[in-house]
Amino acid sequence: MGKSDPSPKNSEAPQADSEPRIETRCSFFGFHPEWLQKFCVFPVFLTIVCANAFVQGMVVNGFTSISIQSLERRFALTSTESSIFAGSYDVAVGLTLIPIAFVANKVNKVRTMGWGMVLASLGVFLVVIPQFWSGYYEPGSPEGDTCVASRERVCTEKRTEDFAFPLLVLGQLLIGFGASPLFTFGYSTIDEFDSNQRTGRNMALYLGACTLGPAMAFPIGTALLKTWGDIGITEPNHWGITSDEDPRWYGAWWVGWLMSGFIFLITGIPLTMFPKKLRDTDNRKAKDELQPHADLMVDLSNDKWELFKLFKLFSTNPTCMCIIVFQTLESLLMNGFITYVPKLLENLFSITAGLAALTTGVIVIPMGLIGNLLGGKLGDMEKNRVPGLLKWCIACMAINTLCAGCLLLPCEGTKIAGINEYYRNATIITGLDEDSGNGIFNRRLGPNLQCNRNCSCDRKMFNPVCDESTKTSYLSPCHAGCHVEDFENSTWSECACLDTSERVLTKGWCSGECPWVKYAFFVLFAVMALFTFATGPLIQNAALKVVAFEHRDAYICYSWMWMRFAGSIPGVLAMGKIIDTACVYWKSTCFDEQGSCSVYDSNKMRIYLFVMTILVKILCVVAAFSGRYFFKPGTGDDSLMGQVSVADAVSQLEDKEPEQLSSKKANDPSSRKSTSQQPRTKKSKKSSRRELKSNKTQSTTPDGKKSKRSKRSSKA
Repeated sequence: MGKSDPSPKNSEAPQADSEPRIETRCSFFGFHPEWLQKFCVFPVFLTIVCANAFVQGMVVNGFTSISIQSLERRFALTSTESSIFAGSYDVAVGLTLIPIAFVANKVNKVRTMGWGMVLASLGVFLVVIPQFWSGYYEPGSPEGDTCVASRERVCTEKRTEDFAFPLLVLGQLLIGFGASPLFTFGYSTIDEFDSNQRTGRNMALYLGACTLGPAMAFPIGTALLKTWGDIGITEPNHWGITSDEDPRWYGAWWVGWLMSGFIFLITGIPLTMFPKKLRDTDNRKAKDELQPHADLMVDLSNDKWELFKLFKLFSTNPTCMCIIVFQTLESLLMNGFITYVPKLLENLFSITAGLAALTTGVIVIPMGLIGNLLGGKLGDMEKNRVPGLLKWCIACMAINTLCAGCLLLPCEGTKIAGINEYYRNATIITGLDEDSGNGIFNRRLGPNLQCNRNCSCDRKMFNPVCDESTKTSYLSPCHAGCHVEDFENSTWSECACLDTSERVLTKGWCSGECPWVKYAFFVLFAVMALFTFATGPLIQNAALKVVAFEHRDAYICYSWMWMRFAGSIPGVLAMGKIIDTACVYWKSTCFDEQGSCSVYDSNKMRIYLFVMTILVKILCVVAAFSGRYFFKPGTGDDSLMGQVSVADAVSQLEDKEPEQLSSKKANDPSSRKSTSQQPRTKKSKKSSRRELKSNKTQSTTPDGKKSKRSKRSSKA
């Protein structure tokens, strides 16, 4: 039936034979043209799935991280709000895990992935809409930031926070809902459509595409961030911004998102044309051997509560939960860092957003590829056994704990008058030296000083300038009390708050004085990224080995729920809150509301990040050590049964369906003789397991394959 001639000329075939033929044929809105069937093969399917994984990685792990700083500047978001935006993707994925597990065997998985990508494209377009709906970006007053007695305040910007933030979050939710099937059905369909002997190669191609997506996003994003965000609407020179090194600069973040939305449609729609089974699947899997414990597979669809019963068993198993705790803690830290690494580098070392994005890509992507290969090699050395895998997880985490010291490398950072440096020529005005509660030391801030009291400076002004002679920066020429601006050279003079009014201020922050710290940080951070990615294959392999073969999907679903709701989502929120806590100067909007943070206390940020990193790494070591300590190999072949409690669960599930197992054995010619000699009772099942375990080595031929007699006894 599956190999019948697909030609429509075969009119003698009954209607019953036509349905299986359609099931293996590609279709386009109900039509099955013959020219389309030549694409209904595995190489084409794998190429399209990898293309979708590439685009998903480019958006979620690439453009999202790169765009955070620009989004905060464009829509006056705090880091807490931007963390909610980034974490919304994980919320959506977590909410769809259980529904996907229930319908996995009832739907066309490939078409579900395709329509999911179409939904993700709609989410991408929603994220871009606020860029065009909220008018143009206004970083300050176009009339200049010099000291004037009275300043006309004209607000031309629109209130964007009422609708921009909800649209951004809704867009991320749709992306998460749409991309969720890609990483649940994606793995299973690749394994179902091709031979098990090529699963490793296919998975390498699939995961490689996931990694290459961010690798492509970082250089593209770097180039886009060097382009002014309001393309064709305003010019940066109108605001006195001459280059992307200006702290007020925001790049064209939205171009990459818009491009990705159309690519999602291009790569997603072809997936909606595939059937549940490809034309060449039978030929590719003809020589596949049965996996261990294939005759013990339990159909969870027969009992709607069976999945939750397995979840309960996993929760009471020490090793299972230790592995889940390890994965959850790692996802908590990794997701937070991946989202905010470009912003952290930009603020810790006073580099541009484009350079921060490029540096992140240069460090993270190669270390990710090498780390995954290293983790796979270490697992092969241990023959993928759980104790050995967890041993290397402990070693990798120990190295990461040592490398986390890079966050404490001393660097004085930029000295900013009124923030972390006293004004050199200022008289405090009596009665105006109280703290305003906004993280600003008003005893040193410009508006409360005699030198700039009559300059009409406000918190909306943010145009950093530098006094090269003292390496002291000022929030704006107004805060420095400057009266004269040289537009051609972008300099300011006659500044009342300097020691002498003869000195000239230049645009931008003063450069840092610790370049060696920056390079040492990059090296240690690269080592930390290497061993972080190396633990990925190790802990994932341990998760697959610790439970019975037929329970892997349920365990992966269960662990992913923990990783999303207790790891990724709180991780990105915690990272955003930490960054906001380190803020020392909040910009004000045109409506006197708190905007985005402009200046951070880099030393406070380092300490907070170090404490968070050390705590997570130490807890990961404890979890891996505990999981290795409590692990007890089961009685199944190759210890795939995992711990005793999980093995007992398999026995209970097996006893619940004796009729299905008995009918399966009765229809198996190779097991009729043995089943006729010995009835299928609970006692005989237990004795056959003990006999199988004791005769395991005796029933193996010199070439490592089981004899026919051994196969029959294992089936019995």
